[in-house]
Amino acid sequence: MAHAIKFHPGMSLLEQHAEGTLSADVALAVAAHIDLCPHCQQLSRDITADLACQLAQQPVKTNTTDWQQMLNDIMAQPQLSKQVAAIQPHLPAEPIIVNQREFILPRSLQRLAANRGKWLHLGGIATAKLPAGNDYHISLLYIDKNTEVPQHTHLGLEMTLVLAGKIVDENGEYGAGDLLINSPDDTHTPRTMADEDCLCLSVLSAPLKFKKGLTRLLNPLQQFFY
Repeated sequence: MAHAIKFHPGMSLLEQHAEGTLSADVALAVAAHIDLCPHCQQLSRDITADLACQLAQQPVKTNTTDWQQMLNDIMAQPQLSKQVAAIQPHLPAEPIIVNQREFILPRSLQRLAANRGKWLHLGGIATAKLPAGNDYHISLLYIDKNTEVPQHTHLGLEMTLVLAGKIVDENGEYGAGDLLINSPDDTHTPRTMADEDCLCLSVLSAPLKFKKGLTRLLNPLQQFFY
């Protein structure tokens, strides 16, 4: 039975995504969620249609463009060769392989993930950095089955999109397509189930801060997570 996605980006994020006003890093997480979520695919189409209607209702600004001259300039361009290359069929995505497991990523992540960094392993957790802008750190996060990420809070925004498998924390259970958004007000201890590993997309605007016992010694090791 397919997992029912319960955790979605808010309407404001979906509207900003449709308008193209999100930062590229946050937009990536929202786009990947939309790829996995039929509900948000429909909402995104509706929002885009509404924006198009609003644009169509705006008064048309008159100008003095010489359309005939523009057409003449286009027609004067050299003709392209009549020999057209055959259209290549859409090739299936290359799987991500980690811990001898294969994962197929949403289309919006596939090209970026092809340029990921080397997998870094720490116990049952592995991360691979993705190319990102200046404001956010993006990575693929793999958590082996029956593994816990030490309790931590956040020095900034944390967006976690579950791509495969399942994780749980103090606030709930999250499966493929669920998008978790945490702020510095949130503290949690994500873990996987005893019989299932997990792959996530992690978007961070600042490092994590570990909270309990000896795990606080991990705080200087943020280059692993951030």
